[in-house]
Amino acid sequence: MPPSPHALVIGIDGGTFDVIDPLAARGLLPNIDRLLRSSASSRTSCTWPAHTAPGWSTFVTAGHPGNHGIYQFYDTQDPAYGARLTRAGDLGRSSAWDWLAAQEYTLGLINIPMSHPPADLPGYQISWPLERTLRHCRPDSLLRELAAAKAHFQSDLATMFRGDMGYLEQAERNVEARVRSVRHLMRTRPTDVVMVVLTEADRVGHHYWHYEDTTHPRHEKAPAGSGWDRAITRAYQAIDTAVGELLSLVDEDTAVTLVSDHGLGQGTHALAVHQLLEEAGLLATEPGDKSADGQASWFADGGRRVDFPRTAVYMPVPGSYGLNLNLRARQAQGKVAPQDRDRVTAEVVDLLGGLKGPSGDPVFQAVLPSAEAYPGPRRGRAPDFLMVPADESVLPVTDLTGDLWSPSAQTGLHRHQGIWAQRSPRVRPGRAQGTVPLVDTLPTLLMDLGAAWPSDIDGSPRTEIFTEDLPVPATDPRVTARTDTAPTAEPAGDTADEDDYTISRLREMGYL
Repeated sequence: MPPSPHALVIGIDGGTFDVIDPLAARGLLPNIDRLLRSSASSRTSCTWPAHTAPGWSTFVTAGHPGNHGIYQFYDTQDPAYGARLTRAGDLGRSSAWDWLAAQEYTLGLINIPMSHPPADLPGYQISWPLERTLRHCRPDSLLRELAAAKAHFQSDLATMFRGDMGYLEQAERNVEARVRSVRHLMRTRPTDVVMVVLTEADRVGHHYWHYEDTTHPRHEKAPAGSGWDRAITRAYQAIDTAVGELLSLVDEDTAVTLVSDHGLGQGTHALAVHQLLEEAGLLATEPGDKSADGQASWFADGGRRVDFPRTAVYMPVPGSYGLNLNLRARQAQGKVAPQDRDRVTAEVVDLLGGLKGPSGDPVFQAVLPSAEAYPGPRRGRAPDFLMVPADESVLPVTDLTGDLWSPSAQTGLHRHQGIWAQRSPRVRPGRAQGTVPLVDTLPTLLMDLGAAWPSDIDGSPRTEIFTEDLPVPATDPRVTARTDTAPTAEPAGDTADEDDYTISRLREMGYL
């Protein structure tokens, strides 16, 4: 048997105790249930917005978005209104992988969002590309090795939901295939730390939530024999089987962390923010079937497109919960002069702060300027405003035509609360009341390992979970915080077709 790693991190994208706890109580998730019973655990307070890109970036850096600079899959401050993908090089500081590598830990990193392109780290890595490429592993031969071992690995982008509701069975097969790959790697390439992220609970939850949730306003009976009425349960049962297999590959001395980037819950409505802004005179449109050259495709819809020279405010990327001022000298076709900035800001806050949804309740609890929403040295890449939802079942979208309010394309939407559990011989089991900040979860694991971290992270270890007074690791001069501030200039893909491929995959998922 290969040696057991010192730490195993299992990520469940979109994992929520709102689903896990009831299923575990019914005996349907025996492996996750056993792990939770032997772990310290808590709900987590995640990023605003609750999104994959800032969520996993926050976990691996123990830093808030204002300190790591990742806000969405796409750059939210592209001056030419383009669709520039964010990549690992856009992470504006070092991560746990840099710190652990500096302390001579070897790493096995698999399918972690925002990790592409793979880094030069000791061990192996299969990254998470948001582009069509086979160059998403290190060493380069890894994918061929897995295929030869009948443990073939496909990128997450290639296995996303594509609008076909037969995806449920594919999702179950995807989880099984992921674990087959991890099992091979852990047995043939043992490392000190292993992390793998399973994304299928998020994917299934987005599109099947209304079938299993009988309280959903759009609940409908699943077609006979489809199994969609148990889609969420089936996705979690597939993940539970995976968790059981992964735990069988480690011994009791291995520190195990179970964590999510955000939670998931009902998705009911989409709010066409651009139409709202146009009605208020803050955005203008013109006839056009496509966006202007170089501009992202989501700035055109239904024969209309954003007319930026006449636009003061716009949403830079769908799902960002952000708005930008179209500032002169910053944006390519900026309209808002410096002396008008405060006036336009007040109009935005007044418009959205008082907005009521179809239920008559407030849609947003606050509209925060980036300095308040994202304090830190990398808030320059953040949207100018963050719309903090009061109702997380509402998704702001960039539609230019149609109704202001419409049913959300995704019947399950992200939530600000995620999951965290940690098991080791040094941890006292039990569920904590309230929430633990997501930024605290990684330092807690590092403290369990006795590994150091930089002094300027946002998170702190949750020392109360340990059965003894573990020493806080001393500062290690090899562990530093990278302070890159400029995003990578390389394009999202090698050709326009590859960019179109990415956009089509994300649109089919309901992200764009």
